[in-house]
Amino acid sequence: MNINLTDALIERIVSELRPVVIATVQNSINSVIHNDSHPYLNRREMAKYLGVAESTVSAWVSIGMPVATIDGRKLYGKKTVTQWLKSHEMTVESQCQHQKSPQLLQ
Repeated sequence: MNINLTDALIERIVSELRPVVIATVQNSINSVIHNDSHPYLNRREMAKYLGVAESTVSAWVSIGMPVATIDGRKLYGKKTVTQWLKSHEMTVESQCQHQKSPQLLQ
């Protein structure tokens, strides 16, 4: 199947897509700049950054996720939280061993 576009239609497509592409690139650049310029986040921002609920962030703090508390305000460092999450990563093998270990104790 061949689709033939006239030069006028190609120009129209390009002119309508150009602002969308420019806005997308600008938003991506702003997102990167914003993320790099804010190494510490509040709970809501950290939840959004991690893609989890705010209650999940609180639950993870209760089991050891690092948080800085200054004058009652809690701040979460992107780097330290990322390191903490990496320290909790498991391979498929270690997950299987982890699941089997309680059975071995019985």
